[in-house]
Amino acid sequence: MVGFGFSVGDFIATLNLVATIIDALRSASHSTSVFRELLNELLTLERALIQVKSIDLDDSQRFEQIALYQAASQCQRSIDAFWNRIQKYQPHFSQAATTFSVKDGWMKIRWAMCEKKEVDGFRAEIQAHTGSIQVLLGALQANATTKQARDQRTQYKSLAGTIQSLANQAMGKLSAITDGVSKTASQSAALVQTCAQILQTNLRVFQMVYDIQLFITSIPGQVQRQQPVYFVDALNRESPFHLEFVRSAEALRAVLKVNLKETEYGPRMIDRGDFVIEELGTHRVIDITQNWEKCFFPGQRVAMSMVVRKWAWARAKYNCPKCRYSTSGSSHQGHWRISADDDPAMGMFRRLRIVTPSWGRGV
Repeated sequence: MVGFGFSVGDFIATLNLVATIIDALRSASHSTSVFRELLNELLTLERALIQVKSIDLDDSQRFEQIALYQAASQCQRSIDAFWNRIQKYQPHFSQAATTFSVKDGWMKIRWAMCEKKEVDGFRAEIQAHTGSIQVLLGALQANATTKQARDQRTQYKSLAGTIQSLANQAMGKLSAITDGVSKTASQSAALVQTCAQILQTNLRVFQMVYDIQLFITSIPGQVQRQQPVYFVDALNRESPFHLEFVRSAEALRAVLKVNLKETEYGPRMIDRGDFVIEELGTHRVIDITQNWEKCFFPGQRVAMSMVVRKWAWARAKYNCPKCRYSTSGSSHQGHWRISADDDPAMGMFRRLRIVTPSWGRGV
């Protein structure tokens, strides 16, 4: 599970982009030493990305792997920027000259003038991205060797220390590289600063994603659960339940029997099926004898009524199953009073539905 707008597909897209730009530069006839060096850097980056893709981490390191994918994908920003800049020169790299020879000549001259600066800057960025990926790969691999022998807190501190140590080594290598590609002190300093910013940014991305994943796992389970079904029972009490725990009609009946055991008649009526559950608002009756997966959904609001059966030959009076209080009328929905001397904790059925069974059928 990779969140926050990032997926493994984004990482694969980055790897494919690197391969695309390598192929494009290989096909160009403009293969100066600067371009050959750039190709070498891109190939090194590609190998590092392939290592990231194929790294074998156990399930306990999935957070580190998510963070590694995210950090490794940061190189796409530098690649996109450089790729967009050279697109206007791309048609002029081919050996087949266009009919607009003046424009071709001008573009070649323009490219020759800015080529060294553009490519050197891009090389420095690629070096920084490659270095950050190698730092993280090295840290994860070193951390995995003793992972089983450490608890999470000790492991976290060790991982951070390993990253910092390898980052210092990477910065030393990057400084040497930028000194080699630049002949001016000012440009060298600028490249070193760019490399340092990229390296630190990528490491921070890794750390932030890793911290977020750890934070998610620290959230109590009940916070992560989906919304309950908001259930109103026959005593007019709110009794929400989670579908993660109540997984069948039998489980729901068992819960209802426990909740209504104080009513004396409630459990037996549940066993007989003398109750109705309907969706509030729509009044759609929910048949729990059907496919359970289709009965309820998270956040749904439902209410339960007990069914009181009135026989055709009976008087138009109905007795409350709990207290035997009688009421008259022909309404299909009855609400029963609670007597003043009744124990409020015991309660009575507040939600009742009066039905007339067919002749000759039992309760």
